[in-house]
Amino acid sequence: MKKFWKKHLFHTLSISFVIIILGSFYWIYQIEIKKIFSKKMISDIKRTTQTTKGIPRKTSYLGRIRKAKDLINKGYFTLATLELTEAIKEKPDFIEPYLLLGEIYIQSNDIKKLDNLLTNLQENFKNNPYILIIQIRKWINEKKFAESLDLFKNTKDLPQDLKFYHAVLLSLQNNHIESKKILKELEKLSSKTKEFQITEEGITSTNTNSKNILQQEFTKKIKDFAVVYEEFENLHEGKNAHLFAKLSKVLAENNEAILAKEFADAAIKEDIGYIDGWILRGYAQFLAQDFENALNDFRHAYELDPIRPEIHYFLALALYEQKNYSEAALFFEKSLEYDFKFSEEVRWKLVEIFARQKKFDRVLTLYEELLEYDSKPEKFVAAVHTAVDLVKKPEIALKFTKILLSKNENDVFAMNIHAWALIANKNFLEAENILNKAKELESENPRTFLNLGLLYEEKKEFESAIQMYQKSYELGKKYKNFSSLVNLAAEKYNELLIQNEKPITPEAPKMPEHSP
Repeated sequence: MKKFWKKHLFHTLSISFVIIILGSFYWIYQIEIKKIFSKKMISDIKRTTQTTKGIPRKTSYLGRIRKAKDLINKGYFTLATLELTEAIKEKPDFIEPYLLLGEIYIQSNDIKKLDNLLTNLQENFKNNPYILIIQIRKWINEKKFAESLDLFKNTKDLPQDLKFYHAVLLSLQNNHIESKKILKELEKLSSKTKEFQITEEGITSTNTNSKNILQQEFTKKIKDFAVVYEEFENLHEGKNAHLFAKLSKVLAENNEAILAKEFADAAIKEDIGYIDGWILRGYAQFLAQDFENALNDFRHAYELDPIRPEIHYFLALALYEQKNYSEAALFFEKSLEYDFKFSEEVRWKLVEIFARQKKFDRVLTLYEELLEYDSKPEKFVAAVHTAVDLVKKPEIALKFTKILLSKNENDVFAMNIHAWALIANKNFLEAENILNKAKELESENPRTFLNLGLLYEEKKEFESAIQMYQKSYELGKKYKNFSSLVNLAAEKYNELLIQNEKPITPEAPKMPEHSP
């Protein structure tokens, strides 16, 4: 079970990271998130999913497709949909954005949108073999297994990718001999494997020979599924419950949540006391966003074995999704008692929960522990704010930023948050030196000029502070991904501006004094 949830945990960490960053804005600005994120700022966030440096460039069609695929793999379906919508606007006659939308709707089990998508595909891309794959996957999500098996039985010349589902459904019916036969035939096609070959001219694997080619993602699924059978054959006293559980795990790891649940159900029916079956069924339901039933299965697994850390972890995740933060924190902490392999992910979740509960001393302790695992400066903005503004211990912030800068010597973001901590500790000369170095590395970074403004304001050099705030404002307007800094710079500028001069009109509510 050590490799049990590798893919899911990556998603969890990515999502936790997003939640923490959003949380940091809450702390920094000390007002409700709804007030911070105006409609305009939300629009800016949708257009910019990552902090970028330098002058933004227009994203190409190919770039949008690649970015959407990456976002789907990380579970960011809304952001991926935005990229695909733009790709469709640019090249409406290409099928690949629609296919990737289908993947999103399948993974999120949005049957209504799948229906609409299929109608669109059938009208605009007739006889394309990928449409049939989406149709079968929709039926599987609807648990129309009999209809799917009938299609496999009565249709000749099916796309090779689709035969994977034939093998899986036969396996679910305990017809393992036929299932393994299909898998072996598919494995022979591995030399013809072809990933989505997406170019500016479209998807190259939709040619007339595409029915005889396997996509890379299906090659992986086929291999993973076949390996389970190979391993099971070596377990001379193995039970079907164990086989079904292992197959469920493989399917869950390959984003086949509905099928994963069916195999976990089969494992439980074979052996109602089989703990892995309950964990796997809970996980499959968690992937399908059925958090209530997932929670029930994880609770039952906990009753069967109250000391397994992975049970504590997934029980905590389900409780968190149900907004039961106190109990979630309890089980996250229990998982750490057993030196849980994924303790980093657990600590990030605890940071977010304890911040909600205003247990800031515990938050800072966790951040100090996390510095041993992670050194990305952007992930420790909230740590600096907590130390400086909430618990009034700027020396702790300085301790954090020194470590971060030592691991990211020429990173402008790391320099800025270190300067922020230095200013809070009244180390003005050192702060000015590091901000000037940051300015040399990136001459038009609004964050650097904002912090220079903070520095000069603390030193009572108000004219210089005004100039820095104005520069930060102007650069922030130039580069759209700095919208929050634009508003803070405007507020700071207006606070210092002489009464008879015309102020800059801010675009958001008043922000607090400090900023990374």
